[in-house]
Amino acid sequence: MKRQHLNLALTALVAASILLIAGRTLALRNTGVLDQLNLIVDVRNEIVDRYVETPDHDELIESAVRGMIDSLDDNYTEFFNLGEMEDFNRTVGGEFSGIGAEVNIKNGQLHIVSPLEDSPAWKAGVMSDDIVLEIDGIPTIEVFGDARSNRGKLQNAIELLLGDSGTLVKLLVRRASGAEAHIEITRARINVPTIKGIHRDTEGHWHFMLDEVNKIGYVRLTQFTKQTDVDLREALDQLIEDDVQGLILDLRFNPGGLLESAVLVSEKFLSEEKRIVSVKGRSVDEQMHDAAESALLPEIPMVVLANEVSASASEIVTGALADNGRAKFIGTRTFGKGSVQEVRMLANHRGKPIGMLKMTNAHWYTPNGRNIHRKSDAKVWGVDPEDGFYVPMSPDQIRKMIEIRRDSDILKDTNGNSSRPTITPEWVENDFGDLQLAAGLRSILGKIETGEWPIVGISGIDLQVKLTQREAQRRRRNLLQEELQRVEETLAELDEELDGKEPQQESETAPAPEDQVELKQP
Repeated sequence: MKRQHLNLALTALVAASILLIAGRTLALRNTGVLDQLNLIVDVRNEIVDRYVETPDHDELIESAVRGMIDSLDDNYTEFFNLGEMEDFNRTVGGEFSGIGAEVNIKNGQLHIVSPLEDSPAWKAGVMSDDIVLEIDGIPTIEVFGDARSNRGKLQNAIELLLGDSGTLVKLLVRRASGAEAHIEITRARINVPTIKGIHRDTEGHWHFMLDEVNKIGYVRLTQFTKQTDVDLREALDQLIEDDVQGLILDLRFNPGGLLESAVLVSEKFLSEEKRIVSVKGRSVDEQMHDAAESALLPEIPMVVLANEVSASASEIVTGALADNGRAKFIGTRTFGKGSVQEVRMLANHRGKPIGMLKMTNAHWYTPNGRNIHRKSDAKVWGVDPEDGFYVPMSPDQIRKMIEIRRDSDILKDTNGNSSRPTITPEWVENDFGDLQLAAGLRSILGKIETGEWPIVGISGIDLQVKLTQREAQRRRRNLLQEELQRVEETLAELDEELDGKEPQQESETAPAPEDQVELKQP
């Protein structure tokens, strides 16, 4: 009777979680779902009845659920218990304060994906691809604790990074160059404007004309939120009123956001019925998102800038503009976050909430049919610039550019005056340190002058991507070698301390006792 109740409870739990398990268990490929569930129940009961120590019953079930999710090899599918649900809802609702940076676990280490522009992390000098070694003096390996999954490790780290506004958090990070840096960050509420221009006047208003002589506009999107569409329309209205003749849309370092916002942004530049993005999944009907309105901006030359940190909604807009021939994409291959998640509340057989499942159920595809999402074994992902428009920047070049941007509002002098030098691609490259923006300006000026897009980057994108991947693997190897060196040093210290102090063995030939194994049928 006890086992029957347990079978019923676990079956109800799994059914409520909407986890539709196909018949793919190793030993039970040809059996039904109920037989597979019975396997889980039997293993759970054996552990409860016979394991040497009393297990945590709730932890057994939760670990089984997390194990199923981990087998998917998808960082964006997650289970949240009741406590984690509160943190998730608070984050999604924007009711939190912290450092303002997107983080993830890669190769067992805590990486900065991208600091939000103007966030505390950005102002303190945190860079994309920094590896966080310590948080408030605690090594991240200890922060991760005994969490078995990347999700659990990430949650432990995020809890330390979040905190009340005005409080301090200290990080030790390793740069892409291998150098280490101590960074102090004062937490704050995260509310970053999503539309920015090329400089601000003394009253703090953004101006969007990069090149006043040739009327080349510049708009930078930092995120995609519900407010982005309204703010972008205001910026474009200002540029149209100023007789803009060309536009550079900067999506670099933009971690993405809402699909709806990406569609509305794309509509500002595409003619009616042009394809923006398709959503395809095994359990969802294919959805096509097309431009529903006429473009707001006139048919003027346009460049979109994106890089390896541009993700999600940024990739949708980049792909839509590039595939439709509306803009020339300059930069590097984008991040490859092209998956759609749905959130399902989970309840037990009595209807009581027991958790929440955020599950990937579809992928995004560009108008040309390219799957944006990067899988672990993928050779192609994201969006690529055409040959001749691939413009990479090294970590040091990116750091220099961001430091210049951080220390000034790009083109406002130290006295707060709005007088500016004549802007040329050479000035942007040499004085502002931005090779990609310089290439974008050079390209758009050439298009206006000759009617053709001049080559401003390098060819052989596949080769360049492989070179970038090789550099990443070299960096990973160096990190592993450093870890091995630390292990060797610890072993050497222990050997020195134990020299001559090891107990004598009674007999070097005496066999070690074998583990006693009792074989019984459950």
